[in-house]
Parts: sequence; C-alpha cells; structure tokens
Amino acid sequence: MKIILPALGVAALAAASVAAQDITQPPSYGSITLNSGFLPDPHSVQLRAGGSIPVTVTGSGTCRGNIASAPDFNVYYTAGSFDLFISAMSQTDTTLVVNDPRGNWFCDDDGGEGAFNPGVQVERPASGLYNVWVGTYSSSGGTPPATLFVSEIGFGPRPVGSGGGLDTTLPANYGGQSLQTGFIPDPVNIQIAAGGNVDVSEARIGDMCWGYTSAAPDYELTYSAGNTFDLYLSATSDRDTVLIVNGPDGRWHCNDDMVGLDPGILFENPQSGVYDIWVGTYSASAGTPPATLNISEIGFGVDGTSSGNGSNPFEASGSGELDISLPSNYGGQSLQSGFVPDPVNIQIAAGGDIDVSSTSIGDRCWGYTTAAPDYELTYSAGNAFDLYLSATSSADTVMIVNAPDGSWHCNDDGAEGLNPGLHFENPQSGVYDIWVGTYSVSAGTPAAVLHISEIEFGGEPVPDANLLDYSLDSNYGSVSLQSGFTPDPYNVDLAAGGDFNVRENGPDGCWGYTTAAPDFELNYTAGSVFDLFISATSAADTVLIINTPDGNWWCNDDGAEGLNPGIEFTNPDSGVYDIWVGTYSASAGTPPATLHISEIGFGNN
Repeated sequence: MKIILPALGVAALAAASVAAQDITQPPSYGSITLNSGFLPDPHSVQLRAGGSIPVTVTGSGTCRGNIASAPDFNVYYTAGSFDLFISAMSQTDTTLVVNDPRGNWFCDDDGGEGAFNPGVQVERPASGLYNVWVGTYSSSGGTPPATLFVSEIGFGPRPVGSGGGLDTTLPANYGGQSLQTGFIPDPVNIQIAAGGNVDVSEARIGDMCWGYTSAAPDYELTYSAGNTFDLYLSATSDRDTVLIVNGPDGRWHCNDDMVGLDPGILFENPQSGVYDIWVGTYSASAGTPPATLNISEIGFGVDGTSSGNGSNPFEASGSGELDISLPSNYGGQSLQSGFVPDPVNIQIAAGGDIDVSSTSIGDRCWGYTTAAPDYELTYSAGNAFDLYLSATSSADTVMIVNAPDGSWHCNDDGAEGLNPGLHFENPQSGVYDIWVGTYSVSAGTPAAVLHISEIEFGGEPVPDANLLDYSLDSNYGSVSLQSGFTPDPYNVDLAAGGDFNVRENGPDGCWGYTTAAPDFELNYTAGSVFDLFISATSAADTVLIINTPDGNWWCNDDGAEGLNPGIEFTNPDSGVYDIWVGTYSASAGTPPATLHISEIGFGNN
C-alpha cells in the first residue's frame, strides 16, 4: 500500500512569492506508481523539455532553466531501502527540478549521465508524490525531445541485466500462503522445479547473488512474525541449488551452500510481511531439477534439522493426508465482505485419490479428494454477512474446508440435492482452504462449480452494476490514522471529479462523476470516544462516496457547509475507508478540492 503525504502545504510556502511552478496542476506527460524494487529499472518517459517560465524555486542544487508551469511527470513512490535517482537525457542542454513529498525542492543542471544531462539523487527518499520538471538551460532552447529516467540504480538508461531481472510483481510460479508464527506442521515443504533462464548475477540485486532462476518468484510467503522464533528458509535437491529472497523491507538475501550443497537463509528477529522466494540452480546446465522449498521456525531442511542432505525432493509432505501447505489446484483470490459479483463461481474438477475418511482430520469427514486444496479463499469479514461455501455438480460431491482458525468442516448434502454446502455464521477473516471431493471413488473427477457467497448456496451471480473499484491504487495515496490523531483535521489536496457516471455505474443511491479508482484510502484504528467525520471543500459543487470497512457504501452531496459534502460515522469501525471526491456535474471537470478527515467536525477546522 502506498503512503502519500500531501506536498502542497509545505511546497506552497517555499514558492509563496511566485506561483510559476504549480504542483497542483495535472502533469503534462502523466504519472506512475512505483514501489521500491520496481522493474524494469529505470522507468523511462518520453517527453518534451522546456517551457516559457524561468525556474523560480530555490532548493538543493542549482535551480535554473526554463520549464512549464505544470509538472511534466508525477511519480507516486513507496520507498524502501534504496536511494531514488531522477535524471534526463536530451540532445539539448537540459535542467531538472523535483519537488518531493516533504515539500523539498531539488535541482540540477549537468550532474547526470553525459556532459549536459541533469540528475538528482534523493538519499533516504520519502514515500509519496514527486513532481518532476525537465527544463532547458537556455530560454531559446524551445521544447526539445527528452527522456526522463526514474531509477533506484543510478542515472540514465541502465536497464537490468540481459536475463530480464527478478520481478516481485509477477505471480509466483507455485503460489503462496500466509503463515503465522507458531505454525504447524513445521516445516512447511513445497515441491517445485528449481532454476530458470534468468542469470541472477546480471540482475543487479547484489554482488553476492548468482545462479539461474525464473523472472517470477517460485513462492510467496506472507508471514506474521512473533517475538519468539526465527525464520528459516531453505531448499533441498539432488542438484546444487541457490536461494534468493526479497524480504518485506525490499532487501535482497542470497545463499548457495548453507547446508552442504543446499542453500538456506536465517532471518533472526524476522519482519512481518511478504517474502518472495526463488530457488535457482548454481549452473545454467542444471536445467530445472526437482527441489523442495522448506519454511520453518525450527531449522533448515525438510524435517527442520540442521541438515537437508539425503532427502527425496519429491517425497510427499503428508502422504495420504490433506495438506493446506500445497499450492491449490485452481488458485485462489482475496474477497472483502460485500464483494460483487455474488456468488463468485469457480470451474473445477472434483475428486481425487485420497480417502478422506482415512485421514486425521476427523471422524465426520469422508469422500475422495486430492492432497492439495482445490481453492484458497482469503476473506476479510465484516459485521453484516455470513459466508456460504457450496458446490454444484452432476455427480454426488462433498466439501471439506480448513478455516482460518485451523478447524476442519465437512459436508455431503448441505445444499440442494446431492450438492454440499457449508454455512459460516459470523465468519472469521483469514484463509479458507477448500476441497471439493466425490462421495464415491468410482465417480472419478467430474466437472463441478465451487460457489462463494454471502447470500445463499449456489445460484447465479448478481450482476455487478457497481464499477467503482476499491481494489485499484488510490489516486492520491493513503494514510493510517489512529483515534486521537493529530493534527486534526488531516487534509489531502486533490482534484475532484472524473469521467465515471456514478448514477449509472456506481452503488445504488449515489451520484456524481468520479474516477473508477478511489481518490484516497484511509486505514483507521477506531477508539471508544470519537466519531469520524469525512468531508470535502471546493469552489465547485462536489459529492462524497465512501466504501467502509464492513463493505457498505455511503454517499453524500451537501452534508457539510454550503455545497460541500460530509459524512459522519458514529461509533466508527476500524479498517479501510476508500474515499471518492466527485463532482455533482460532469461539466465541472476536475476542480481542485481538499479532503478532510477529522474526529472534531466537518471542514478545515
């Protein structure tokens, strides 16, 4: 999640005397959201440098040249462990002006790659919005073509190595899972094929990293750390393998031979968050041999001991058992309470060769399934809905679910006819591993449909008339606030409106014009004392649309003073509030507005 602090308040003070460089104007050549470790690196943008306005700001570096009033490009950046390099290249002598999320100005003339190319290095960069101008040194320079580069490596066009790089944004080859400290069984073992065609030594992730992998991670671990255990990641194979891990802080970790020829990485006092994991081969000629990735809080290897040698990489981690650690056969997804369409339907093949009645999950479970789950649902529960899991098929099927608390739930004919269904009242948030089996082994693997709903078992999807999408990155970032926050109100400068007609395509009873993506995302920790006030002020007639932590939609036009919208939440829930600030009329365009988040009242108190 990106955290973007409004730069207007500080920056406006720095340039109060002259309004030439206006950070509130839309950028001429667009914008991008980049998270630390982004690929490809650098990100490049073709634009035209220069403008009719002399640079008037003062800041770090030499501020000179001629630029436009509006920024040329905006970068919404989530910082990690790297410095940020912003530079430009052109056949003409160019200059660079950058405004960072703290309101600091950075300028340069010839500090980049080449004789007359500018470059700005931001050490320990803040997360947030970077406004960038590329100017010309001479007022007679016109508006020549130029290329802007945004990098965490250095100035200019420095592409990642010929192997294409390791990309944490790609889906993991063998899926992933969430584990909380103290997890059992320990270790969790995942069968994979190691190696790939990316030469890690060319990927520029560190001088001590090497081997051959795929571009995508092999596995993605989301880990909730405690105060007691270290985290051991290792791999075992009959070939010489390497291990590469990108940790929650964006840092890279690599190892070759921690345990014999098997790699292992120990994270002492591990962080909570996402660990992207690659298992590579030391040599390109090794191909893609079978291997086992081991995740443990005990030690290295498939059994959590200090040695991983002598193990069979494809030995089943739970022979004859249902194994929640295996990648699900048909993938998975995350759903938040109030999701649409409802139900979500997934086409699968039911059944398998494991007799559930002979496993250790309980005397009241039966049928035939695979060892791996068929589907993995990560569910964020609200206060309004129950959760219904069911399946339909022409064959007699059963359902087995491992809930977030580790409990097992089984059903044969709980839905209509011979179809199984499980109803979770007051459902938990977390991971539901789901199997759809057959009642009889002779049924084979018939086609079936898994249904996930908050309404009922089975059924046809309810049409999704609401196209406002809170899963998209918010236009102006996000913030986490805890009850009693200061300063109060928390203000965000933004541009209201958009080309999306909410009355036709949004939630019932709402109106106005917005973008599909939220304008801002508030992660709020409620207390027992204050209400929550969310409002907007603008010279134009604006509207407010909010999706609350329980999945409900709230809309308002003139609830605050004048034509300004405002919504008061009494006894507010903790969680994510996705917020849109729209215009009442399409003809209003995208006027400047300020979003106010307060526990005192509406507006800029």
